[in-house]
Amino acid sequence: MKNALLLISCYFIIAIISGFRPTEDKFIRVDISEEISVSLPESFKVMTADQMQQKFLSARPPLAAYTSPNQLADFSVSAANTRWRADDLPMLKDFYRSSLLELYDEVDFLDEGIREVDNTQVAYFEFTSMIKQDEDAIVPKPPVHRYTYAQYTIRQNKAIVFTFSCPRQRQTQWQPTAQKVMKSVKLK
Repeated sequence: MKNALLLISCYFIIAIISGFRPTEDKFIRVDISEEISVSLPESFKVMTADQMQQKFLSARPPLAAYTSPNQLADFSVSAANTRWRADDLPMLKDFYRSSLLELYDEVDFLDEGIREVDNTQVAYFEFTSMIKQDEDAIVPKPPVHRYTYAQYTIRQNKAIVFTFSCPRQRQTQWQPTAQKVMKSVKLK
């Protein structure tokens, strides 16, 4: 009996530490704007202003940003100021691919391309990345490893960017969710 209780206790401790989700979240449709909606896990909550400030180092905040209960997995939608024509999607894809390679110290593209989602052409990148920390820092920090699924489309001459991201060690847990979220995007 003691061994069974010890085993159960160990299982729950490991599950809590590893972020194990015993059941998959139910998905709900969320309106980002009048023209954009997406299905997100029901447990995701709108990011607070403080959370957005910490996670997005941009002068322009995203249109919407959501995070998981433990704040490890994030989804956001942004609009870029750069003007694009509707038929520029292949060029936009190449531009953002180059930008991703410059943004990170290492990038491993798992999948990329152009496809149709809800009758809309989108460019997408699914990748893992690594950013090395400053070697000259007083307090050295380990590199930051992330899993990201980014999807781009052109709407009203602007690039709309959908991003799902989490720590790379949580990729196995969140990758199916990221793929499902990106396939659920609807644009009117």
